[in-house]
Amino acid sequence: MTHTNNKKYFFEINKDKRNLFYFVLKDYEGDFYLVSGSYTHKTNCKEGIKSVIRNSKNEFRFEIEQDRYERWFIWQKYRTGQIITRSREFVTIEELKNLIIDLKSLSLETPVIDKTKIIIHSNKYESETFNPNSN
Repeated sequence: MTHTNNKKYFFEINKDKRNLFYFVLKDYEGDFYLVSGSYTHKTNCKEGIKSVIRNSKNEFRFEIEQDRYERWFIWQKYRTGQIITRSREFVTIEELKNLIIDLKSLSLETPVIDKTKIIIHSNKYESETFNPNSN
């Protein structure tokens, strides 16, 4: 993974089987890097995305761990210690550290695709894009 700007990634808002909202950070090749917990309201899910962006600037918000299969992952946390997201697993710690560097480049300009709101245009389905700058 190379260190790039936020044009490499986008957030995607989805619903789980319990009809709760969650978000995923993906790249344009379809690989996911972060996944959030569940939110009862979409507004809170969108706020969670903003929190990821804000908290990614501070290395102390990341907790690096290794699972029993010796794969590396991170927990991203609020300053209170509450978990915001968990990363996918990586084989090497270097890959994980590169992700942390890339996450620092996320901004409010990082695209957000809302997969929970489908708009129909002449038999084509499109997802609504959320702009984190708007309230």
